[in-house]
Amino acid sequence: MSETNLQFESKNMSGFREVLGFAIAEWKPDHAVITAKVTERHLNRNGFVHGGVFVSLLDSAAGLCGTYCAVPGNVRRCITVSLNTHFMNPVKEGVLRIEANVVNRGRKIFFVEGRITSGDTLIATGQGAFRYVFGGEKEEGVRAD
Repeated sequence: MSETNLQFESKNMSGFREVLGFAIAEWKPDHAVITAKVTERHLNRNGFVHGGVFVSLLDSAAGLCGTYCAVPGNVRRCITVSLNTHFMNPVKEGVLRIEANVVNRGRKIFFVEGRITSGDTLIATGQGAFRYVFGGEKEEGVRAD
């Protein structure tokens, strides 16, 4: 990840991102990887990571992979149109790795596939459609101000 994007990332930490507790491990055009250490706040009453945490992490990685911007001080933005998630295995502890890749793109909409793993175990997969907003369709993005 470029220094510019690291600076943008640290200045634009959202409250929800802090709740999820994820970090960006890789971010480049059409690709993003985020990681999250499982903590007690992620668990449901059965002691497993809540499905909503998985969906939110997939949504976050998917939005990032379609909005990479290499222009210092600029951003690209999107909103989720649809997101479909399939759960394979429960998790109680460890580090989650969420990888998302753009599989197709139009002028205003892009499509993403993502997967969550913990070690060698596949936890969940997802597919989504995302719409660019506020100039996000421009590769050079728009001013972040």
